[in-house]
Amino acid sequence: MLKLVAGLVIFLGVHSIRIVAPAWRESMVARLGAGSWKALYSVASLVGFLLILGGYAAARLEPVALYYPPFWLRHVTALLMLPVFPLLLAAYLPGRIKAAVKHPMLTATKAWALSHLLANGML
Repeated sequence: MLKLVAGLVIFLGVHSIRIVAPAWRESMVARLGAGSWKALYSVASLVGFLLILGGYAAARLEPVALYYPPFWLRHVTALLMLPVFPLLLAAYLPGRIKAAVKHPMLTATKAWALSHLLANGML
């Protein structure tokens, strides 16, 4: 589980630099150059992603049940999944959905994650 968490911290941390520390990012790009920064960014992202894959594979070998979901939560999951694909497509296509929901891809991802957490029950 530590491998999975470390991978998530590295991967999400690297991808959050622009949000959390834009001035530091710009100074690093200026100091290293755009190509070197992109290479460093890519290597760190790849290391984080590989740790996520390895940690997830290891976590599946010894699953930890947080709770045992009742059968009816499968139906709730199916209902929560209905708007996911229209929201996901709205992120790339023009229309009213994108205007009404400021970040349709983020909303779709949150609905997908919540629905699967409800039906799964594993850590």
